[in-house]
Amino acid sequence: MTPLLRKFLGLHWILFASMILMAAMGIYSIYGAVHFRPEPGIANQWNTQIRWALIGIVVFFGAALVDYKWIRWACLPLYVAGLGLLVLQGLKGKDTHGQVISINIGGVSVQAAQLAVMATILLLGVLLGEAHKYIPWLRHYLVRFMAAGLVFAVPFALVVKQGDLGTALVMIPIVAVMLLVGNIPFRCLVAVALIGLTILPPVFYFKLKDYQRARIQVPIDMLMGREVDVKGDGYAATNLQIGIGSAGWEGKGTDPNNLPPGQKSMLQLGLTSKSTAHTDYIFGSAAESFGFRGAAIMIIGFLFMLTMCIMVSFFARDQAGRLVVAGIVGLFFAHIFEHVGMNIGIMPITGIPLPLISYGGTFMVVNFFLLGLVQSVWVHRNAMIEEAKAKAKPKAKVVAARALR
Repeated sequence: MTPLLRKFLGLHWILFASMILMAAMGIYSIYGAVHFRPEPGIANQWNTQIRWALIGIVVFFGAALVDYKWIRWACLPLYVAGLGLLVLQGLKGKDTHGQVISINIGGVSVQAAQLAVMATILLLGVLLGEAHKYIPWLRHYLVRFMAAGLVFAVPFALVVKQGDLGTALVMIPIVAVMLLVGNIPFRCLVAVALIGLTILPPVFYFKLKDYQRARIQVPIDMLMGREVDVKGDGYAATNLQIGIGSAGWEGKGTDPNNLPPGQKSMLQLGLTSKSTAHTDYIFGSAAESFGFRGAAIMIIGFLFMLTMCIMVSFFARDQAGRLVVAGIVGLFFAHIFEHVGMNIGIMPITGIPLPLISYGGTFMVVNFFLLGLVQSVWVHRNAMIEEAKAKAKPKAKVVAARALR
């Protein structure tokens, strides 16, 4: 049996199956949100998502079957490239409603922030897990903590400057999880959290723009039972709750022609934006189409997939692999929590996509790549033992040959 075939057969097939099922659920959810649209460019986007998923699967196997030790030398160049793309996006990207979230490269819209976050996870994994073995001054936890803070702060500041508040918020739990798994004392995180809480009020009142403050205030008002402007800042949040709440157990289905007379979906009534129903509001669209049972299956599927990833982290052969998996779990959990939360009215609407579900080429491929890294950690969990055995065999042969003389 060849080494490549042995790696292929050694994949975590349960995790792979859950990933494919979630991606298929996402494609069907996008189909339900766009297939009845009169605009051909939007109505066929579920087909485009299939193509991105196929590309993602190829990337997944490439990442899974190659030993992840390559991140030791590639993490820094990838991080620098990610920062460069962020800077280029800030200079050349298209400004949409005060946000610069993508840049056109070779006719393809690329979200630089997603690539930068991925590179940050890889660099933090090596910095907190491996670098102190080779760089003496990184052996003290406080130095590693400060270095990790710098690695986090640069892309965070660039993302905030470009108005992508959602991605910036996602980065915070990612770094927090990686610091905890990286054996940074909890008191360091508490100190940073206290500093953050201290500067939060001035930032909220003097730094954020009016629409950003409104997005944060709306879910707070809704949770407190206060009135919100249903025709203004609370328009999307209110209509999403109406659509999800009216779906019932089975949902309204994906075919508008099958709805009872006089009943229409949120999209048909124009209560949600046609450009965001299959991206930012995909959970709300799916919950309306498939009902409570569909939404519950989606959330349970995510919980199962993340549980499998956490299990993989316990079997990692080294700290760097464990940290990378922890960062990936943090990324997925933050995206899921924020996206579902903003669709049901408990989190501010920030435009965060739902992993493997929301429409988007860059994010889909990044998701598959990151899950491929998780698989690589699983496949190569015994690589050090196998390498040691391979090195021991020639020595054993030499000893045996000498004994026969």
